[in-house]
Amino acid sequence: MTQRPIILGIVGDSAAGKTTLTRGIAKVLGEEDVTVICTDDYHRYDRQQRAEMGISALHPDCNYMDIIQQHLALLRTGQSILKPIYNHTSGQFDPPEYIQPKRFVVV
Repeated sequence: MTQRPIILGIVGDSAAGKTTLTRGIAKVLGEEDVTVICTDDYHRYDRQQRAEMGISALHPDCNYMDIIQQHLALLRTGQSILKPIYNHTSGQFDPPEYIQPKRFVVV
């Protein structure tokens, strides 16, 4: 990638429609030109661990904010990342995914 990607952040409470909005944006911009990063993938603990600890995934300490910051900086400079994957169905983590930056990065 020769150009720095444009990074767009979508924020909102749980079930506010962030995923739906992100899908719509990707469709309008062209899915082949959009890298989507879900911040849920940066949870520090799986669902069972959070339940045992009595904390919510919304707590900043429950997320690897430093890693997502590093990953966004790498994507911004056109570098690829190995992104964690949080599986909402199982509440556990799947193997990481190799992500290459595209023209747009939606977080």
